Amino acid sequence: MKQPIRILLFTLSACPIGRSMGTVLREVMQYLPEVELNTAFVDVQINLTNEYRIKKNPTTVFLDAQNNEMGRIEGFLETEKVLEYVQELERHPAPKTVCYEENTAIKETYTIYLLREGRLQSVQIQYENLTSVKAPRITAIKLLLSAKVYGYTNPFPESCELELVNFNGPVGRVVITMKRAEEAGSDISLMQSSLIHTLRGFGVDDIVLELHYN
Repeated sequence: MKQPIRILLFTLSACPIGRSMGTVLREVMQYLPEVELNTAFVDVQINLTNEYRIKKNPTTVFLDAQNNEMGRIEGFLETEKVLEYVQELERHPAPKTVCYEENTAIKETYTIYLLREGRLQSVQIQYENLTSVKAPRITAIKLLLSAKVYGYTNPFPESCELELVNFNGPVGRVVITMKRAEEAGSDISLMQSSLIHTLRGFGVDDIVLELHYN
């Protein structure tokens, strides 16, 4: 009877569901102390994400002693359900014939809002997603924070990085880190408006923006 010896959690670095799944897996580890848990960030560890052919965020992969995949969970499950899944894997590991399609790069188009002539205006950004994992709202925010378009001004300072997002229906909470030195020249209300305009196409009508300084 095989047992998983390693668990790989694939998630986006700013995703709250992935963080919740991480909490669940750490609880699971209390019952499986011999098992190793690692987290791979889809938007950072692209090659590893494609190697395991990850399609959804989050995805949890269970590996045996020979580094063969025993099974995977796509999405979020509570601790009890994950433990039940592991017990079932030990009795009936996924057959080696299971094969997931290779990941392919996807060309995506996003509309973000930057300043021009004193007001926010729409700008289309082309983005090549090198994995098959789609996270349009997170991607749109990241593209907005890093955008440098000739003739437009980005209301977000260059040091801004997305830390966490959380959406509850039409309301989103966005946590961004930035350098303390750039705080004085920043217009927080303008940054918030830019986010709202950018995310409106995804059904988001309001944003609670939190800035953390480093």
